[in-house]
Amino acid sequence: MKKIWDRKNSINTNETVENYTVGIDYLLDLELLPYDIEGTMAHTKMLHKIKILSSKELGILVTGLNKILSLCKVGKFKIDKSQEDGHTAIEAYLTENYGDVGKKVHTGRSRNDQALTMIRLFSKEKLSEIKKSVEDLVVELEKQIRKSGKIKMPGYTHMQRAMPSSVGMWLGSYHDSLQDGLILLEATTKIIDQNPLGSAAGYGENTLGLDRKFTTKELGFKKVQENPMYCGFSRGKFENLILQAVSSVMFDLGKLASDLLLFTTKEFNFFTLPDSFKTGSGIMPQKKNYDVLELTRGNIGIFNGYQHQIENVIKNLPAGYNRDFQLTKEPYLKGVKLALDTMGVMNLVIKNLEAKKKNLENACTPELYATDEALQLVKGGKNFREAYQEMKEKYS
Repeated sequence: MKKIWDRKNSINTNETVENYTVGIDYLLDLELLPYDIEGTMAHTKMLHKIKILSSKELGILVTGLNKILSLCKVGKFKIDKSQEDGHTAIEAYLTENYGDVGKKVHTGRSRNDQALTMIRLFSKEKLSEIKKSVEDLVVELEKQIRKSGKIKMPGYTHMQRAMPSSVGMWLGSYHDSLQDGLILLEATTKIIDQNPLGSAAGYGENTLGLDRKFTTKELGFKKVQENPMYCGFSRGKFENLILQAVSSVMFDLGKLASDLLLFTTKEFNFFTLPDSFKTGSGIMPQKKNYDVLELTRGNIGIFNGYQHQIENVIKNLPAGYNRDFQLTKEPYLKGVKLALDTMGVMNLVIKNLEAKKKNLENACTPELYATDEALQLVKGGKNFREAYQEMKEKYS
């Protein structure tokens, strides 16, 4: 298939080169296609506003875009590898099915700002979903704290029993950390809520008079991303920023999973989950495994890998568009999905967690209170070091 950027009578791209440069980008764009259509819809309405499109042409294009969207929803819209991406597939479908008006849809636009816009719209939606998932986690932790928070449990340092604690203090540490994570997510949302549409190839457009304020309002962005070069190099940068913010939450969930893997062992037996959350062994009949927690813990490393992939691709790139940006799409989509899946499963874990009160309180043996006893002696007049030694001898 002839490329939209080909000259007349140009030589076809070498097949090996094409396969390498296109990669799976055209398949990834199927997930992003609804956002691409949303951006294209706003662009066509803006072109009508500045009198590039007639009312009739706008109507045809809106009909065509809605048709693509309906096909996409039922899995019947395909992107051919030769088209390279969803942007070209949209234009090709409109031209093939609605005539020359389809050739006008790309007026004043580059695939660069088209990609930026669809990823930005996707990011806003997914960040909202992630924030909602974190808020749900916070609520479930609050319920657990109300339910079991007053139960005493040992606090650990150096993996040894150290100080008296409680289920509420332990779960509360994750609750408070997730609330801080929400602040990071909110700040990130504020940063990315800028409209890149109209930045074209990264240097703006000075002939048609594109109305970027119109598309900003149409697409629900807070403001125009004014500098077109900044629009360009925010690709990858914003995706990296989002995964960095999400990593704060993922860090908490990985740490919580690690705690629970320890506290659900027979040796501790502090907490349990319903049998429906456990798996078995193919050889050991007695085994009940908390695979969901192990995979949560392991997937934090996978998630961090996606974030670092993006960071390593974009760092030190020169100004302007670079094809390297294409390589940020796959790890970004995978990272967002993994984060949402992990938050969803950990929400269920927290909701269904059962504290074993007797075991927790029996584990609070007298030596946990050695520091408290020493400080009581200090209140009675002894210096701390003498009190410390007295308790050391008592509990040796």
